[in-house]
Amino acid sequence: MITEVDENWIYLMKEEKPPYRIFGKYLFFNENKERLIEIAKKEIENHDFHVAKVSNTLRGSNTEHVLCLYYKDDSRKNELADRNKHEYDVKYRYWKSDAATRKGEYSQEFLSKLPEDERKVFQE
Repeated sequence: MITEVDENWIYLMKEEKPPYRIFGKYLFFNENKERLIEIAKKEIENHDFHVAKVSNTLRGSNTEHVLCLYYKDDSRKNELADRNKHEYDVKYRYWKSDAATRKGEYSQEFLSKLPEDERKVFQE
């Protein structure tokens, strides 16, 4: 597994490139960043995912880190919900398309915890 880290994100990737085009991600949230990294590694190693990233820093007054588990579509949402219920037990928000992210579509919960100047960056 390849791991890269920058100020904002911890990237986890399978050595091989995905045999599909990525159009979005499944989102998991937890205060424990290490727990999310562990989930990402399990999904990549055991369940045919190829790319994930975990937030390395928290923004505003948010107390939870986010795991973005990338995939081609939302076809695995129920499988992940079941695994989360029985194994991971973290906040799981299902699928979000990259198009929605580019449009600045973020939850009010997330946006409300950001300073106003930072909130504008996410909504542009």
